[in-house]
Amino acid sequence: MRLLWSLSVLLGVRVAPCLALLEEHFITFDSVPGSIDIARAEILYASNDFVGVGIAAQSLASDFLAITGSKPDLRNVTLQQLSRRNVNTTTNVAIIVGSVKSSLIQKIAGNGTQPKLNIGDITGKWETFKTAVVSDPLPGVQSALVIAGSDKRGAIFGIHTLAEQAGQSPYHWFADVPAKKHDKLYALPKTTVHGEPSVKYRGLFINDEEPATTLWWARRHNASHYPLDTEYYRHVFDMMLRLKANYIWPAMWRSYTPPPGQIFFTDDPENAQLADDYGIVVSTSHHEPMQRATNEWNVTETGPWDWRRNKDNVTKFMEEGIKRVGYKEVYITMGMRGPNDGPIVGDDALDILRDVFEVERGIFKKYYGSESAVNQVWTLYKEVQTYYAAGLDPPQDVTLIFPDDNAGNVQRLPTGDEASRAGGIGLYYHFEYVGSPISYKWQNIANLPKVYKELMQAKLRGADRIWIMNVGDIKPMELPYAFAMDLAWNTSSISFESIPEYLTLWAARDIGEEYAEALTPILMEWGHLIGMRRYEAVSPGTYSTFYFREAERVLARWEALYDQVSAMKERMPEELVPAFYQLIYYPIVSGATFYRVQIGIAQNKKFAHERRNSANGMAEQVRDLFESDYDLTHGFDILLDGKWSGIMAQAKYDDLPGYEPYGGFRDWPNPARDMLSNLSYVSLRQDMQYTLGNMGIYAEESVNAAIQGRWSESIDASLPSSQLGNPEREWTPTLPVMDSYGPKVRFVELFMRGDYRVPINWTIGDAPVDWITINPRSGILNEGQYDQRVNISVAWDRVPLGFNETVVVPVTATPSQYRYLDYLYIPVTNQRVPEDFVGFPEVEAKYISIEGPHYQRSSPATGGNSTTNSTAVHFERIPFLGTRTESGSLALRPYTLARSIDATTASVEYDIYLFNTTSALNATVYINGCLDTDPNLPLQFSLSLDDQPANFTRVLGQPKNAGDLPPEWNPTVMDNVWQKKVSFGKVSEGRHTLFWRANNPELYLEKIVLWTRGREGERETYLGPPETMLVGDSA
Repeated sequence: MRLLWSLSVLLGVRVAPCLALLEEHFITFDSVPGSIDIARAEILYASNDFVGVGIAAQSLASDFLAITGSKPDLRNVTLQQLSRRNVNTTTNVAIIVGSVKSSLIQKIAGNGTQPKLNIGDITGKWETFKTAVVSDPLPGVQSALVIAGSDKRGAIFGIHTLAEQAGQSPYHWFADVPAKKHDKLYALPKTTVHGEPSVKYRGLFINDEEPATTLWWARRHNASHYPLDTEYYRHVFDMMLRLKANYIWPAMWRSYTPPPGQIFFTDDPENAQLADDYGIVVSTSHHEPMQRATNEWNVTETGPWDWRRNKDNVTKFMEEGIKRVGYKEVYITMGMRGPNDGPIVGDDALDILRDVFEVERGIFKKYYGSESAVNQVWTLYKEVQTYYAAGLDPPQDVTLIFPDDNAGNVQRLPTGDEASRAGGIGLYYHFEYVGSPISYKWQNIANLPKVYKELMQAKLRGADRIWIMNVGDIKPMELPYAFAMDLAWNTSSISFESIPEYLTLWAARDIGEEYAEALTPILMEWGHLIGMRRYEAVSPGTYSTFYFREAERVLARWEALYDQVSAMKERMPEELVPAFYQLIYYPIVSGATFYRVQIGIAQNKKFAHERRNSANGMAEQVRDLFESDYDLTHGFDILLDGKWSGIMAQAKYDDLPGYEPYGGFRDWPNPARDMLSNLSYVSLRQDMQYTLGNMGIYAEESVNAAIQGRWSESIDASLPSSQLGNPEREWTPTLPVMDSYGPKVRFVELFMRGDYRVPINWTIGDAPVDWITINPRSGILNEGQYDQRVNISVAWDRVPLGFNETVVVPVTATPSQYRYLDYLYIPVTNQRVPEDFVGFPEVEAKYISIEGPHYQRSSPATGGNSTTNSTAVHFERIPFLGTRTESGSLALRPYTLARSIDATTASVEYDIYLFNTTSALNATVYINGCLDTDPNLPLQFSLSLDDQPANFTRVLGQPKNAGDLPPEWNPTVMDNVWQKKVSFGKVSEGRHTLFWRANNPELYLEKIVLWTRGREGERETYLGPPETMLVGDSA
């Protein structure tokens, strides 16, 4: 937007912004001096240009029809016509498009003499285009917007960028984004150059397409099965090119309905030619070598997929794939894996693969005249990475693709001179996945700051030849896929700080400018929530219903999004509803519904254990929510007369973790049908055991109410409740310690746990002090209100300094068969830090929680190549990146410099204050998900106290074999953080300082939690305690 603003200042007029996301604008909707109106200009392209340029030009004419209501004339100009003195356009203004080989562009460029457009600055570049307003470009044309591409895709990208800036979204078909209507379109009097791209090949992998894509496509054709043919791929290729993508692994999943599954090359024999015409480079997935789909291999006819036992047939199969390619632009997958996407068959994998490479290279020489005459790629996926680590390295012209771990953490990046290999290094990244430890393919789970971190690090380390994104069914991954492609096109156009601005521009383009500002915080919040954990890995027990109000806080955030998006949908114009439903409403509302169900099950279980009457209502609410999810899917199915019917067919509700007879063995597959389980009910007409009474008291973070759910009168005292010599168990309704640095309000809940037909009158007596407020103090529980939350707060300015006692308040209820009297216990302590203290005081006499960016002091690294604080390696706040924080995370910067020197002397300091000496001060460190991408620089951190020396510790354990995943990966990778424990031993009361250090800029600290009373004082929850109070003014 800055370039557009500068131009408007220069010209002294207002320039209406267009809606292309990150490209310099060359189109506006208001006339300025020197601009030309192109709304009805004739579109010219040359007959000797690439086929794909003509396809894009035809799309542009259709785009202009959607935008302006008038379809411009489209003309394929021949060499013979150009040789005439007049091109004979129907208007005086034209849009002239073409590659530098086009006779039209050559004519305007003067064929090297007297050019009207200089194309020297783009000639020979990769996928670059130039735009300019040119006067008298051709005989008979007074003025024109000229778009010249350095090559085929350069021209195509330029054409589609014009369409996008004019008002057509790349998702005009895949998300039904309507064109933005404009009567006037003006080309600005400026010259722009776009490209070269940051990543040479950029694209998608259509994968795991059962049941959604296959069901949807079959329904569109009123069939039980319908192949993914040129009709399908025409839409895919159009979308890709509009996003400046150029590379595809086509759909290939094995299927039994009917077998064998998708085969790009034979399901429609025109698929491959269509891709080449459009300008899409076809490759195949990591386990499909030599341009053959796995599903083409027929075991009954050709024997086992086994190199040692069946080499001749496998070789013949591979050779037929290369013969079929001809001279299309492709990227050929090398190597070989085993059947069903598994390891290669045989104990001598390295020797087998060396032989495979040699045979494959021989086939290339036979058909292309040289072993290196065609693009080749080897993907180091899963066990293949161990082969590379063991020394298996194909020829230098072969591209190596390093993958993530299937969970969004890049596993390996180039080191040493790996990035300089002739074939370059690529990246394979998952937005969806089927496999262990759990599959996730229902919804978008991509947290954009996390995606940015992983992709940007790949670019900085030199993995920039190929970026391939596993997008599953494409829908509903529109947002993260667009983000990845925009980043791949120009990595300098996005930063951590600019992600909200990116979302504003995205929302303006695909929903509408009038909604963009309101949608930005919604999208940021949604991204933050889905970044905490993948939906399919969320169970009722994920978030604590006891500690830190964790489940309640998470649910409240989802419900706020639900309300905002639902209200926005009601105001949405009819023409925007389909796009809004697909891109905003369904993803957020169905996600909120999923969380309401999962957390609702947990609350229902908690209520039932406490014998609350409200357990039944909670169960029914969960059932209703579960049923409403079908309505949301049905809403998707009926959009636009059923255009997308079946595309969201993936089931997601399951009973984690596993079930008989499979147990943990079958935890990873997706559910075949949604199921709801583990709801609990109480008998509403039955009284509670009479010595306990029909009213229960739940004190925040206590289990006293649940303990009373099981009662033995011979050993458990009747009311008033007491601990009876069991101090380790919370037998009484006792609140957490209240202090001036902890939560301002605590709560208790009074609830009905007996015959619903008999109302209960309750009263909370007077507190023995005047600085505690209890609200409300009395009320009635009945069928209309089974539960009453009571808030408790303290006026700290009236509490005596040094106060450290438990305030006891009586609670009574009537009627009751046995006299109902219990006591509420409110521990209060009023200890204060010194006035000059800046930092984090101990809370509740138990813990301190600190978000990484909130340090008190920072010291840069000493030594290295930098001498000033502005360039020295130091810690920086990384905004928005964090699954357990609201302030982002902390990492060493500058990135490249921090990798090149010893960064371990850089540090940040956190000041803490303990009110009592502790025999065991322990810390839990939360580190954003990551892997050791450099075997020579494994991630290490140090957390030390006061004058203790640095104690660098590896974040991750040593893999069993080089190239394997670390031992903690399988059980905890879905947490999206690594938790590390540090023990400090005995620590005296008073102020202390924590020192944080790291050795690697890929280590991002989210949070440090200190447990001040040893491990026995810890309250383990998924997110950990929210940040506690920072007092004073932090530097």
